[in-house]
Amino acid sequence: MSPNSCNRLNPVPVHRVAVVRSFAQFLADVGAPVEREFRLARLPYTALEDVNNYVPSHNFWAFLVHAARSQGIPDLGFRVGEVFGANSVDPNLTDLLFGAPTASHGLWKACELINKTISHCQVGLFTPPGSEQTYLFHRPSCDRHNPAIDQIGGFGLTTLTGMVRVFAGPQWQPTEIGIMTPHEPTRHFCERFPNAQIRLDQQHSYITLDSATLKLPPSAHRATLPSSASPPIEYVHNDFVNSVEQVLQSHVREQGMNVEMIAASVGMSKRTLQRVLKERGTRYSEVLDRARLRLGRRMLQDASMQISDISYRLGYSDPTHFSRAFRRSTGVNPSAYREQFLSKPS
Repeated sequence: MSPNSCNRLNPVPVHRVAVVRSFAQFLADVGAPVEREFRLARLPYTALEDVNNYVPSHNFWAFLVHAARSQGIPDLGFRVGEVFGANSVDPNLTDLLFGAPTASHGLWKACELINKTISHCQVGLFTPPGSEQTYLFHRPSCDRHNPAIDQIGGFGLTTLTGMVRVFAGPQWQPTEIGIMTPHEPTRHFCERFPNAQIRLDQQHSYITLDSATLKLPPSAHRATLPSSASPPIEYVHNDFVNSVEQVLQSHVREQGMNVEMIAASVGMSKRTLQRVLKERGTRYSEVLDRARLRLGRRMLQDASMQISDISYRLGYSDPTHFSRAFRRSTGVNPSAYREQFLSKPS
């Protein structure tokens, strides 16, 4: 089997829009043309409407590199993580961390969430035998030779620091920081961690914390969000067809969305995408239908949205077409599905 054939069996690497939205919001706040930057990177701008959407990682990396250069912010990722802290990767993560009994418990839960919502990303805790230091590490979604590594690495470090500060307080700093690049970090980076030893050219990014910090409870009492406060997170899929479906969900609301656009987003030609889907026992139209209906179920969970508006936003020419397709898929019509969802106990 050729290398290309092997690659076609792999899922499309994706990032959850919760991460992408943090960058978009930061850039919007400094006056950057976010929508234009999205279009240049072939990212669907409408995907920002829902943090549970997914976009191809390589498009996200291209967005970071171009936005950092065009806006003259070489440490864009670091600054985004600095502003949003733990919530950089999920808008509810700080609240969820406050619900953990100790930093150790909360950090493991946060790592689990991150690892399930970013392809090829690994975040975790490691304590060498006999050591008093624990490493909270980040193996990024991209390798050290990727042009986006500065942004992804800096973003990861400040996000990890923000997670620890939920327990150790807003002034906490690590004693040691590892970064993957061989060059010195920016002056802004060094000013934010004046007492930390910075080690360059590491295998992964990390910050250190001691055993006492891991035992800390949250730094202040704070009410946590109920489980029903947001729709359940759909994690990264580990097969090609379902990962294409996740990408399609983010593009459904884009004007002019077509198979050529999706093929380009996943790094293929139209013909190759159609052939690979056929090899996997499906067709592009079938994957698109599933993406529309899965997104429709998520949108129906928002009681403020009219069902007719949902149908048009999903690309149906008439609400009755949406209702028929939805009923064929779920066994109930959209209004009945919404009623069942909203009547569930929280």
